[in-house]
Amino acid sequence: MKHNILSSFRECAERVREIVRDSEIDTGREVGIGADGTPIKEIDQMAEDTAIECLKERHDFSVLSEEAGLIEGDSPGTVIIDPIDGTSNAVLGIPFYAISLAYTPTDLNGVEVGYVMNLPMGIEFYAVKGESSVKPKPLIKDSMNFSVYMGKEAHPDSFRVAGLPRRTRSLGSAALEMSMVATGALDLYYMRTIDMRRSLRITDIAASALILREVGGEVYGADHKPLNMPLDPKVRQDVIAVRNTELMDVIASV
Repeated sequence: MKHNILSSFRECAERVREIVRDSEIDTGREVGIGADGTPIKEIDQMAEDTAIECLKERHDFSVLSEEAGLIEGDSPGTVIIDPIDGTSNAVLGIPFYAISLAYTPTDLNGVEVGYVMNLPMGIEFYAVKGESSVKPKPLIKDSMNFSVYMGKEAHPDSFRVAGLPRRTRSLGSAALEMSMVATGALDLYYMRTIDMRRSLRITDIAASALILREVGGEVYGADHKPLNMPLDPKVRQDVIAVRNTELMDVIASV
């Protein structure tokens, strides 16, 4: 069943990629308020409608989406969707945004299938529980690359962490950046905020958390403990993601 779900995710991503690429849409126009309380852009709504329609053609799972919230299904398990992760990049024309799809019978820790596609580039990252498509690059300790959120809502620790590696970036899509931690392109993804109003939701990280964990990495909360999250689009958490778990000792000492 897991590989059947993965096949459905790939089909949904291809449909969304085609819609986003070919449609004449006002990507930045707001069309409503999502289940998480944030404004919905037209590109988000179109991508979500396309993804949910595709999923319902093949399955009857419940669906949890950033925009629609929870849509109940008759089959056990829930598909967690972020139709466009990195909406600001999409609106600005920066080719670094993704669709993220995950299947779980329970919560974040129960995710069994995860799929992320960079929509402008068509690059895939995916994993099935017990398997991974990712072939990690070797870890090079003297040439680390971090992704650290350093906006106005950033926690003070963020700036100290940003000064540790050779290079620091902030690219704007948690799903893609955490997947890149799995590949070794990044060594750390660090998203800590002052009061969690801009922290991450399960829709942002469900797929990439599995992708990372399947190559031996881990996803932590602000307390430096492995992170779990419920199926609730309003719950937000700070996120620290690493492939080399020994790196957490360095981060904890900052």
